[in-house]
Amino acid sequence: MAALREIEVNLVSLIKAAKETQSRIRTDGLEHNYSQNHDCYNYAVKVWKNSMRLAELKKLEHDVTGCDRDGRKIK
Repeated sequence: MAALREIEVNLVSLIKAAKETQSRIRTDGLEHNYSQNHDCYNYAVKVWKNSMRLAELKKLEHDVTGCDRDGRKIK
C-alpha cells in the first residue's frame, strides 16, 4: 500500500512540475533559466521505482500462489 501511495503522491507532483514548466515555456520561452536537475526527472524516477517494486511484488505473489504471469493457476 505504501508503494501505491508513493506513486500517487509522486504522480501528482510530476504533473504539477510539468504544468509549471509548460507554463514557463509558454510565457518566458528561452528567456527563462531552466534547471539541469529538474524536479520532473526526480518524480518520474520515483514513480518508475515504485512501479517496478509493485511489479516484483506481483511476480512474487504469483510464484508463491503457483500462478503464471497472467495470474492463472499452473496445473
